[in-house]
Amino acid sequence: MRRYLRQYKSVWWQERRIWEIPSLNLEDVRKIASQLRLSTLLAKVLCARGLTTPQEARTFLLGTGKDLPEPTALDGVSEAASILADAVKKGVPILVHGDYDADGISATALLATTLAKLGGKVAWFVPNRIQDGYGVSTRAVNMAKQKGIKLLVTLDCGIHSHQAVELAKKYGMTVIVVDHHEPPEQLPPADVIVNPKLPSSNYKFRDLCAGALAFKVAQATVEAMGKPISVSELPIELAAIATAADVVPLIDENRLIVREGLIALRSARHLGLKALMEIARVEPSDLRSFHLSFILAPRINAVGRMDDPKPALKLLLTTDRNEAYQLATKLDEENRKRQREEELTLRMAVEMVERELDLTKERVIVLASPEWHPGVIGIVAARLVELYARPAFLIAIKGDVGKGSARSIENFPISDALNTCKPIISNGGGHKAAGGFTIPCENIPLFRDHLNALAETWLTEEDLLRRVRVDAVVSAEEVNLRTVKELDALEPTGYGNPKPVLMLQNAKLVYAEKSPLQGNSKLLVRVQQGSKVLEMTGEGMSGLLNELQVGMTVHVCFTADIKLVGGIPALDLQIVDIAPANTQRVVFRKL
Repeated sequence: MRRYLRQYKSVWWQERRIWEIPSLNLEDVRKIASQLRLSTLLAKVLCARGLTTPQEARTFLLGTGKDLPEPTALDGVSEAASILADAVKKGVPILVHGDYDADGISATALLATTLAKLGGKVAWFVPNRIQDGYGVSTRAVNMAKQKGIKLLVTLDCGIHSHQAVELAKKYGMTVIVVDHHEPPEQLPPADVIVNPKLPSSNYKFRDLCAGALAFKVAQATVEAMGKPISVSELPIELAAIATAADVVPLIDENRLIVREGLIALRSARHLGLKALMEIARVEPSDLRSFHLSFILAPRINAVGRMDDPKPALKLLLTTDRNEAYQLATKLDEENRKRQREEELTLRMAVEMVERELDLTKERVIVLASPEWHPGVIGIVAARLVELYARPAFLIAIKGDVGKGSARSIENFPISDALNTCKPIISNGGGHKAAGGFTIPCENIPLFRDHLNALAETWLTEEDLLRRVRVDAVVSAEEVNLRTVKELDALEPTGYGNPKPVLMLQNAKLVYAEKSPLQGNSKLLVRVQQGSKVLEMTGEGMSGLLNELQVGMTVHVCFTADIKLVGGIPALDLQIVDIAPANTQRVVFRKL
């Protein structure tokens, strides 16, 4: 996909960009390296990420599920657990209502499984993206009434479902809303709301996804029933997948949840996920956060994006081995369909940008088409943000109405932007980086103009420059098998805790050619500093040869891994960006 994008004229190396370089206190680096017996390289990375004391670094590197705060510290969890425990004891019919994405599906499976194991009378429901749309619908509430549901629990939705919650209350249901989305000014009339983003909340960590919130409610409910249980005994692997899938920062509680979830997944104790790993050819022993985000979560997401999310939820709930493998196979097939649909949509979207938009004037990309599937436009919007470094709003048109999905950059919060568009759109919501909305098609031109007017006010020219955030400036001597292996201690990595980017300054370029592999799009270089030479590769970067000459002095940003070559460990250094030391295209900025 990245190689396909590079062929278009807006290639990143032709644009000005900013390399953000940390200003480190070398005494902090020395103390962490000395007291924790770490390499200077890892100590630099930890300090760059705000972990400037040995205790902070130790907690980050060695924290476990036991370090998670008590679930009842979050407002509403104690009350929700009390209601659920009482309902289980009395045999009250409970409906767990989730969402159609991997976060909502995993959260639903987690809470439904826990309540069922406690002896609860539990039903579940996940909406169809096309038929039901996002959130709790009055149709779902009416179906719940027909089935005799007395307690409704919403997961990953509900905070914006005022009408549906009001109807459920009218029918005499108790309603618990467990949601992590930005709350509206007027909250739904639920009996209990669990949301760390409520204005009244004093909870210190706001960036929990629905799966993590469901885990807290499940843990507190078990304890409320007088059955103390450890974190690892609950299905924390579901909370881990939800956390990785929903692209919340992998720091603080999220990091601990994913770390514990990976341990559980490596034991392959969850039947459905074990089947999914086998179908996706993931060895449990090799599992890392990458596999959660890019292998398992997309397969769970795919059915909800393309059609009906129920097979994904059934996979996470099943106790039958044959059913697990049948469902895992279906999810894998749907993911392949999703990939094909996504690639076609991306190709169309890029061509529309290049043909129809003047990006020197338009700071926001707004595109619409009746040929697009609403289930993939969010992913494609994210790809456009990656390619063009500006907010992207994509709209799938059906009849007179468009369903939209948006992704953004820093300093252009989607939730705030959509709030200013209330007179133009039918509904919408989200958070800073992403959101969804529906809009009458006749309003799309006005919507485009309004967003670009906002961008003129909210975004500076510098906000639209591509950024490379450097974690550590290193010497060539610091980069070796031992120090690179030690960087594994940063796992799980992902959004908010990415794979570290290292920077080598003032190195001599001693070799630069196109790789003979991968269609000549791969760049192969060797750089020398002192007596040490490092070999690096850059995917889709062969176009950089136009500005690189052997013998020149360069700066290079790169990531570092270890690969096996003939069974022997070797450095695998991947270029993030490279530029001549005297370049005018790169702005160096100290953080």
